[in-house]
Amino acid sequence: MSYHSKFMRTASVVAVSALVGAAAFAAPEAGVVIGNQAVATYQNAAGDTITVTSNTVETVVQQVAGVTLTSNNSETIAPGGKAFLPHVITNNGNGPDSFALSAVEDDTGALDTTRLVFYPDANMDGVADSSTPITETPVLGNGEQFGVVIEASVASTATGTDDITVTATSLLDGAETSVNTDTLTISTDAIVELVKNMTVDPGINGIVDSGDEVTITLTYSSTGLAAANDYSVQDILDADLVYQAGSAVWSDSSVALNDDNTATTTDATNGNGETIAWDYDDAQTVGFTISSVGSGRSGSVTFKATIASTAQAGIVQNTATQTVNGAAFPPSNTAQLTVDNQYNISVADTAIDAAGAADAASNASGTDDDTLNNDVVTESTDVYQGGVVKHEFVLTNNSNVSDSLSLSVDNLDFPAGTTFRFVGSDGVTPIVGPVGPLAIGESTKVTLIAQLPTDLAPTATTDYTATVTTTSEGSGISDTSTAEFDGAILASAVDLENAVVGSEGDGAAPTNGGNPWITTTTDPGAPVTFEMLVENNGPVSDTYGLALNTPLPAGWTVEFQLADGTVVSNTGTIAAGNSLPITVVVTPADLAPPADTLIDINVASAVSGQSDSIINQVTVNEIYDVEIIQDQTVQASPGGVVDILHTVTNAGNVTIIDGAITESGLSDFSGAIFYDIDNNGVLDATDPVIDNFNDIAGGLAAGDSLSLIYRVQTPSTATVGVSEIGTITLDSTLNTTETDADTADNASSDTIQIISGDVTLTKYQYIDAACDGTVGVFTKNRLDVEPGQCVRYLVEAENTGSSAADNVLINDAAPAYTTITNCGGSCDAVLVPGTSTSTITATGVSSSHGTVLPGSKASVEFTVQVEN
Repeated sequence: MSYHSKFMRTASVVAVSALVGAAAFAAPEAGVVIGNQAVATYQNAAGDTITVTSNTVETVVQQVAGVTLTSNNSETIAPGGKAFLPHVITNNGNGPDSFALSAVEDDTGALDTTRLVFYPDANMDGVADSSTPITETPVLGNGEQFGVVIEASVASTATGTDDITVTATSLLDGAETSVNTDTLTISTDAIVELVKNMTVDPGINGIVDSGDEVTITLTYSSTGLAAANDYSVQDILDADLVYQAGSAVWSDSSVALNDDNTATTTDATNGNGETIAWDYDDAQTVGFTISSVGSGRSGSVTFKATIASTAQAGIVQNTATQTVNGAAFPPSNTAQLTVDNQYNISVADTAIDAAGAADAASNASGTDDDTLNNDVVTESTDVYQGGVVKHEFVLTNNSNVSDSLSLSVDNLDFPAGTTFRFVGSDGVTPIVGPVGPLAIGESTKVTLIAQLPTDLAPTATTDYTATVTTTSEGSGISDTSTAEFDGAILASAVDLENAVVGSEGDGAAPTNGGNPWITTTTDPGAPVTFEMLVENNGPVSDTYGLALNTPLPAGWTVEFQLADGTVVSNTGTIAAGNSLPITVVVTPADLAPPADTLIDINVASAVSGQSDSIINQVTVNEIYDVEIIQDQTVQASPGGVVDILHTVTNAGNVTIIDGAITESGLSDFSGAIFYDIDNNGVLDATDPVIDNFNDIAGGLAAGDSLSLIYRVQTPSTATVGVSEIGTITLDSTLNTTETDADTADNASSDTIQIISGDVTLTKYQYIDAACDGTVGVFTKNRLDVEPGQCVRYLVEAENTGSSAADNVLINDAAPAYTTITNCGGSCDAVLVPGTSTSTITATGVSSSHGTVLPGSKASVEFTVQVEN
């Protein structure tokens, strides 16, 4: 992540505004660089306010481990039995890591610890995915989770209750751990384990689509020493699972279970005389009761469901519950399936539902003149030359996820020169980019507007068609519909003309044999006027909108004015056979490049659609103009240096690639001009000396600026109060042969005055790892820091001059990913001198140190903590 500061210099004395922001962020990832600068201001002996900035100090965030293990389990198990204990490991570190797994019996005599085995449960449904044991997780990204199941086997002699300590340990550092405690209780009573499984065929890794058939199996195992009497299971199906009537089967019987029986009616009996009562409530709940499940007996009930057509993409989870003799036992594992993204979109003359049925009654095209629900939008109303034809379509998202739809049009046989555009459901707002996102099942209307050529020949019959395509942004699938126009083309009854004799543009002819009717040259920012005449040649009065057919370049403006200068967008009513003069004022952008720009002027009746166009042209001249701002008065100590910053701007519209940049006027003082190539406001070793614009790679583009640093050094024998004037001059000859249009701003003269005060600002840091105020060694070098650790900063202002510096102020801000802290009182801010005052918030420090004498220092120390 990079941070950039920009210094704006617009006054005669350099004013530096330092805006360093710090917000509360989540823990930064490993490798993030944290750093910033401090800034100070003071008044010298002459009363001038001087601003100085410190060096930048940086810290690099290191990778640290973090892990959370969830959750504790409590199970009842028979002597010699097994328990299955699910856990989820989460990587809470700030980089990739994997985790060692261990499970240890706390007490002795209850469990056989040699038979605590981890198995993977990647989908975290509480059921092992594989029979291959594991001892560590795969590599997990920060925030990623992984599930495991511990198979705990106990000895046949086991008694009482025992705990198992389950630990996940980071392999990154071998120290970061998280612990759960599983409790197993040995019982000779009834114990039943219930496992739920959902499978799909075809199905890949639990990924399913709507309409897929799901086989749901509820497997029960009586692992206790006593029979489980009156054993009941209830399963409330997720809304996305639609039960298939008559699909329930008991493993102990070949008789189909009856959905219509009551919850107490016997549906089947096994060979041991045990009965099952199956119940389906005709909604979302299924269940069964078995009279008795003998010790060591297992069985299952299997039924089928279908993924609902309305199922949204995502995870479908289900858990069943169980009771024995009315007492609740632990529920089953949470079985899950993942519904895949399924895309189904349409564009038509009506809304189309997921099944392909039309919804013409509530959501249909408002411009369709033929039969609805034939996937064609037909417009039959006659239009005039240059008129528009509107076709309204309905877009529908029948996907199981929200989706955005893009639009395109393919002109089949509309006349050459026809332009197309789409507008939204309001019929006005242009559609730029995809439409949406549309929710599942949502429809919206869009309108295709076909602008016919104004020179189109009138005709009594037409048969124009275009294909409209909508494409899913999520999947790339598409659908098409047809726009058809079969109305007549009427002769235009409005004529837009230039008022200049010989350049009128009579009739509906937008171009003059392919050329503009009138071309006018101008400078950037200088307006051009075209005197126009709007003629109503129709049989009735009408009003006409005034607009441009094509947008102007960025920064350009257009106004339509009446004879009295009133700005209008409509002609108002023009009687049949009358005309109205209109002035079109086009103003190029202030930095418009030299080019020819077509001005496509249009008038159109909102009532009849009649329109006419004229194309004129504006040619923008080449303008060469550079400027430097501005004269400054600065101070320097005897034998010292001062860096004076200037901004050079290309105020013309052509890139400047050549032109001398010189300095003059100094005698005892010496100076040189440097190009602040990294634009950081500080003279660096990489900043080159510059004497021509050709020293700048690519030149200085129109409208761009660059910073020059005029470094002036004074002799050590200079007397306080002595001053000299240095002048930077931009040559008036640019790009070898062109002349600067305004040479009044081509020079800047700086007065350098010898004074006795000088302040330097330096920033240091060290790491306070425990955030407890531990003292360290300050350095300006880059350091390494971990999330949660602290960085102690020292910002020191030293008066290296020969006179007092008054009103010394130091300002600094917490870098990104950090907040200012006092470590609970252990690392409070420290101010020097002790009479200094400060304002400290979570994001910034501002300290006032009064007067600092020559050779003395003022400073502020404070601490920031990296987000954890």
